[in-house]
Amino acid sequence: MSNAEFKSADTNKIAKFQEESKKACAEFKAIKKEFQRINKELLSGWKGVGADAYKYETDHILEKIGSVDDVLEMINNSAVKDIRDNYSKLDDDLAEFNKNPYGNESE
Repeated sequence: MSNAEFKSADTNKIAKFQEESKKACAEFKAIKKEFQRINKELLSGWKGVGADAYKYETDHILEKIGSVDDVLEMINNSAVKDIRDNYSKLDDDLAEFNKNPYGNESE
């Protein structure tokens, strides 16, 4: 096996992406929560047409971005997880291949 090259599937980048994506989801939730806190505080002392218009706009923004963290989590927990699982399976298959790279069927 001295001429053979060891084959492997590097899942580290996928794992790192998965971890970074989880951090991004948590940061997004924290930003959204802080945005809501600031708006609540601001609107508690602000009344009138301007306050109503501001509240309408910020409610609209929150509605539009409200599910972004859900989408990110869904991508992370389904597509990225599936990719990582498949790469791990490939790595396992390559480990088996590395045991017998020339396909000696007599074993």
